[in-house]
Amino acid sequence: MKYLAMDFGGTFVKHCVMDDDARITDRGEIPAPLKSSDDFIQVIADLYDQYRGTVGGIAISMPGVIDSDTGYLYSGGAYTQAMGGKNLFELLKDKVDVPVAVENDAKSAILAEAWKGSLQGVSDAAAIIIGSGLGGGVIMDGKLRKGAHFASGEISGLLAHPGSYGMDNLAAGGGSTSALLVMVAHAKGMSPAQFEVSRFMAQGEPDPNLPIYTGKDVFQWIEEGDPVTCAVYEKWLGNLTQVIINLKMVIDPVKIVLGGGVSRNPRLLKDVKAEYNKFRPLMDAFGMPETELDICTFSADANMVGAVYNWLLHQEG
Repeated sequence: MKYLAMDFGGTFVKHCVMDDDARITDRGEIPAPLKSSDDFIQVIADLYDQYRGTVGGIAISMPGVIDSDTGYLYSGGAYTQAMGGKNLFELLKDKVDVPVAVENDAKSAILAEAWKGSLQGVSDAAAIIIGSGLGGGVIMDGKLRKGAHFASGEISGLLAHPGSYGMDNLAAGGGSTSALLVMVAHAKGMSPAQFEVSRFMAQGEPDPNLPIYTGKDVFQWIEEGDPVTCAVYEKWLGNLTQVIINLKMVIDPVKIVLGGGVSRNPRLLKDVKAEYNKFRPLMDAFGMPETELDICTFSADANMVGAVYNWLLHQEG
């Protein structure tokens, strides 16, 4: 069977047709419908109308705290104003005539890894999706851990230091890709608005006469040995590794995988392992079991792949 898969991001909605083996056709993207629930639902209805009769289900990934069993959206990340407090299934029941499934984007990413990626057959695992924030997902006893309030794995909100409880002390502010770029900008005396970061972290508008720098530019500076960028990178690695170690100690997973665009850089895993291994003597001293670190198989398509697997889990039990 084929499915219409959608990944609602903060800027675009990526969509495709996918089959039971995660093979993708008819890929595309459209602007994110952030203004209202009517716009949000209409996007789904219009896309479905293009494939009506050829797909047997609609699989959706989006940010937020989501009850994937009932379709109720407690929040929706960038879509909270439009969709927070609403039931997606109820809003769609008169618009589409095939089953719909929805799951949080980071949870979808780890489902993709469990289905067809780096976590196949792994009973206990965690994923850290490094992007504008730090998405997370946890598998325990072979099942996705959702939490009592459907908010398990929201690792962006982990505290970095004791005694401070503001936004500037969250793990996302020190270990995300946006955090790395902002830290580099400040260290170089540049405006974060000139870097490809989340709008919240940019704190201003870019100068149209200046270039926009991306994560690829920052890693190029690291490869070139730029001392300012390398110093920031070392600090950022420590922040990210702190999250990894905390997850390891709480969950005791067999494996932790790293995802997001930055994970495609071939040096990231090596550098994270080197930082992580600084903790090894203490782990060994207390007899702590080892946890494997790896990179996610899926990158840009992870959320859509996991959304389809979530659909299958809900429809097939």
